[in-house]
Amino acid sequence: MGTMLANLEALLLALAFGSIVFGILARLLGVQRVWPFLLLAGALVALALWARLQ
Repeated sequence: MGTMLANLEALLLALAFGSIVFGILARLLGVQRVWPFLLLAGALVALALWARLQ
């Protein structure tokens, strides 16, 4: 658990990247609403920046 918390910033950035990729792939497959994935990615990046400042 300590290792995960020590690398929390990297974990959040990896999840944000995955959310962006998933949103782009969903859009390429014809999904009309991909903004929730991009919003989630933005929130995860914001959390990663906040975790770095802590």
